[in-house]
Amino acid sequence: MCRSLQGNCLLASPFMDDPNFFRAVVYLVRHDEEHSFGLIINRPTDFQLEKVVSMVCESKCVHNGPLYCGGPVDGPLLALHDQSHIGGEECVDGLKLCTDQAELMKLFVCKAAKLKLFDGLAAWGPGQLDEELATGSWLVTDIDCDLVLSADNDLWESLVRRIGQNILATDDKISDVPIDPQWN
Repeated sequence: MCRSLQGNCLLASPFMDDPNFFRAVVYLVRHDEEHSFGLIINRPTDFQLEKVVSMVCESKCVHNGPLYCGGPVDGPLLALHDQSHIGGEECVDGLKLCTDQAELMKLFVCKAAKLKLFDGLAAWGPGQLDEELATGSWLVTDIDCDLVLSADNDLWESLVRRIGQNILATDDKISDVPIDPQWN
């Protein structure tokens, strides 16, 4: 296995054939020799949080926004959030993953919380993600907590553009590269 990519972001290659991951941005929650899993953070559904929470937990929710499709693998409801006093597994500084229903209910009524709620996840067996990385199916980049929890509709495009600009910036032969190649 290569170094752990936990806490990083996977961007589906433009050439990836799997429709489940077309232009997907996957926040990688875990990446080790046993297994890897993450959440697609740019796939909102038509279901609103208030409705989902009232159906699942019979509780109120003070947050607006969509339920996200976290990936093609079924699982419990999962939330990524930024509240240090509410439970969950620490992902990176300031970001937690929560599946516990009692902790989720605290999160749903915490007005200060930034969160995304997910149905489903993306998962890989031993070595599977490393093989996909080796074949170029995924681009890897770092990502901060605010961007993970943002509702940016163009997240895939902006991260791919950032990777491209970082690659070009490392080449000292290219002094002034326009953002759009048509400007050449």
